[in-house]
Amino acid sequence: MDKGNSMNNAKTEKLRNYTIIARLDDAIPLNTAEWLAVEQQLNQISEFVPISLLNSLTEAIINYADDQARRGYLLGQEDLVAELRKKAAKIA
Repeated sequence: MDKGNSMNNAKTEKLRNYTIIARLDDAIPLNTAEWLAVEQQLNQISEFVPISLLNSLTEAIINYADDQARRGYLLGQEDLVAELRKKAAKIA
C-alpha cells in the first residue's frame, strides 16, 4: 500500500511541477536581451565544439533555468499564502 501511495505522490508532484513549468513558459518571454546574448554565445561556441556537447550544454542551461523559475514560483506562492494568512488574522 505504501508503494502505491508513494507512486501516486510522485506522479502528483511530477504533474504539479509540469503545470508550474508550463505556466512559467507561457508567462516568461524568451526573446529577452539576456537570452539573446546567451543564444549568440552558443552560436559562437558551436563553431569550435561538437554539436553533441553544445546540445548537452544547452539542455543543462534549460534544466537549470526551469528549476530556478519553478523554485521562484513556489517561493512566491508561499509568500502569498503567508500574506493572506496575516490579512485573514487581522480580519478575524
